[in-house]
Amino acid sequence: MADSDHSTTMPPVTNGKAANTLNRLPDADPAILLLRDWARAQHVSHVLCRLQQRLESRVLDAAAQDAMDKKVGYSIACQAEVEATTAALKLQDKIPRVQARSLLGVVAKLEIIAGADRDIDDPTDFPWPHIASVLDDLKKIAGCLPFERPDRSVVHADCRRYQEMATDLVGLEKRASNLCLGEAPVVGVSSG
Repeated sequence: MADSDHSTTMPPVTNGKAANTLNRLPDADPAILLLRDWARAQHVSHVLCRLQQRLESRVLDAAAQDAMDKKVGYSIACQAEVEATTAALKLQDKIPRVQARSLLGVVAKLEIIAGADRDIDDPTDFPWPHIASVLDDLKKIAGCLPFERPDRSVVHADCRRYQEMATDLVGLEKRASNLCLGEAPVVGVSSG
């Protein structure tokens, strides 16, 4: 996946308060931009996960004839969720290479680290309560980052993009499995 798009601007901040227009996107802390992109990818991943779960229920409840169509949709939804999760993981992998330029940038990096673990491990195990404590202290000193969920249209566009990627991948996998089963590809069939 290509690096994320920084076309959606996040309100700039200094010490938890809105900054003037001189502190706009080009001069923004790269760690804050990374957090914004990661949070967006995480949100889209969760939306696609819920879609995949709904489709899974429909596949399980469907009659045999109807199940095949629903199964294709479910496969696409599963792959789309994988694509969105992979995008979020790639952003997490950038943390060590992104240098924070402010205390809020440090807060942003810790937000990603703590947020990534919320879905995986027990947040009461070491070191997570300790990291959460440090993060809380930093927020009290530096201020909090103003976060809003991305606009619904942005989330829908991201979901469509991942679904298109998934459709291509699922289509390729289906064609490959058909070829492995001995079916020849149909090319240039004409009637008459």
